[in-house]
Amino acid sequence: MKIRAILALLMTVLLTGCSMGVSVENLLTPPKLDAQQNEIYQALISSSGAAIQLKYPKSGDYRSAFVVRNIDNEESDEAFVFYESESVQSGEAALRLKVLDQYNGKWQAVYDLACIGSEVDSISFTSIGSGGNIDIIIRYSMLNQTEKAFSVLNYSDGIATELCTASYSSLDVLDLNNDGEDELVAVSSDKATGVTMASMYSRVDGSFCKISEAELRGIHSEIINVTKGALSEGVLALFLDYSRGPGQYGTDVIYCRGNKILSPDSIGDNAESGIVSRFTNNYTADIYCYDIDGDGYVEIPSMTPLPGYETLPRAEQLCAVQWYTIEDNSLTLEHYGYYSSKFSFALLFPNRWRGVVTAVPDLQNNEIVFIAYGTIHGLEVNDATELMRIRIVDKNDAEALSSTASMKILAETDECLYLYSETMGYKTGKLALTESELSSSFIIF
Repeated sequence: MKIRAILALLMTVLLTGCSMGVSVENLLTPPKLDAQQNEIYQALISSSGAAIQLKYPKSGDYRSAFVVRNIDNEESDEAFVFYESESVQSGEAALRLKVLDQYNGKWQAVYDLACIGSEVDSISFTSIGSGGNIDIIIRYSMLNQTEKAFSVLNYSDGIATELCTASYSSLDVLDLNNDGEDELVAVSSDKATGVTMASMYSRVDGSFCKISEAELRGIHSEIINVTKGALSEGVLALFLDYSRGPGQYGTDVIYCRGNKILSPDSIGDNAESGIVSRFTNNYTADIYCYDIDGDGYVEIPSMTPLPGYETLPRAEQLCAVQWYTIEDNSLTLEHYGYYSSKFSFALLFPNRWRGVVTAVPDLQNNEIVFIAYGTIHGLEVNDATELMRIRIVDKNDAEALSSTASMKILAETDECLYLYSETMGYKTGKLALTESELSSSFIIF
């Protein structure tokens, strides 16, 4: 009966959130420490006192409170432990990092860092620039979980040095300038001014420093996706898909010429052209930058209403996606076509379809019907307008499969068949697609 009562009390606390002087962390038993971790922990409390709480990185390759790795030119490992002290003075940071090293086989605390965040998002190890130094990159989040900051540390000869701290919205390590060495690229947005800056860090003559920065055109509410990919042959870029507010999105692109970081002026929140603006509605979820045609280069999506949908309210507009590349620091339209976030496919239109072909969804039958658009029939689907239709069928749906005997298989996944049919009137017309055109322009993602 006592056990049942204790369990009932525990469930009450967990389900209701009532503290009653007890926290969930206090109710949970911490993982049992192995021999090495226990030695590190004893050295930690000898240095910091017993009134501490271990903190765990929330993401990344290192999730333990005890991160052990050899990062200097000595044979022994070093240990990095995040913790909160319960005895901090007013104004001191509660979250701290303790660096411990081994001397004569014994762990000793050698460095204590006041962290710049309230939670540890991740800790990683890399070499930025030349010289072979191993750099420690720590990502933090603040109490509100929307603001982030990073810190770059170097540890050698028993001395830890903080090289850089800054806020960020996006943080990546890559060889952006194609010099054979990795750089650290941080993007940060000032919500008060609306200004977003991209900064690139590396080593110059052995010193870690910011080597270039550029203002981005986009007014970011939040960066929601970052794609690393080729902009053109030999040019690596970061494609930053960002939210501009509820249901509205844009893209910034960062790349280098020499050691100068660049972002094309024509990409961003350009209210007049709307060139890379896009939005979500019942037909389309948000679309990220993607190598849509599989040529090895990333394309940038933008949305424009398909013929016949231009004057409808935004929530009712069915849009084509325009896919852009960057040439000579400006946008070039590469592809135009239909994109279905619901059915995970795209159909890239040939040039002769642009402006004269539109789509009509038949969601009840999982079909998209492509028709010739004109002022007489508008969006009406009939024998005079229909070009082709694509139907998506679950392989396990016997009834749906039985109704597709007259359709041809276009593509398939483990779960679905993508089928199509053409109308007789347009098989030989100027808008007809050849089989090779259809197969090369149909993409499953």
